[in-house]
Amino acid sequence: MTLLMLLFWLIVGGTLQAAVPAWRHMGQPAFPFLLGVVLYVAVNKKARYFVAVALLAGLVEDSLSLAPLGCSACAFLVAGGLALLLRADFFADKASTAMWFGALCASASTGTMALLLKMKGLVGLSGGEIFWRMAGSAVLGAVLVPLLFGMIRGMERVLGIWEDRA
Repeated sequence: MTLLMLLFWLIVGGTLQAAVPAWRHMGQPAFPFLLGVVLYVAVNKKARYFVAVALLAGLVEDSLSLAPLGCSACAFLVAGGLALLLRADFFADKASTAMWFGALCASASTGTMALLLKMKGLVGLSGGEIFWRMAGSAVLGAVLVPLLFGMIRGMERVLGIWEDRA
């Protein structure tokens, strides 16, 4: 049941990722719907779920964008790995903690993606533009990730599949 629920949220996140346009301000960062799902799994589920969800979310995001396949998966693995490392030190059910996770990991994901695309010669962003986009992603992550955490956690409780992280 956990796998079906995660697949549902990946489909919802991918749909929202494609339907909601990028934020015009602060470098046009995309809303981190799929990243929020990946971070939830990294913080609240076992590591084996995290890797599978990060790879699937990366495949979905790259399929819906102009980025080469694999770039978003790498960015999600970096951001989720950061959350996985920090999850033991924080109580993830608090909204303020989810805000910090969202801001930090969205910024790390955007920076990783920009670095990968710049190394491949696919974007011509300057360092200042990349920093501005990372700041915009941090703002969006701080707002969106706590909302996603609450919705996913609520669905788990309704379905009776809430489990303590292991």
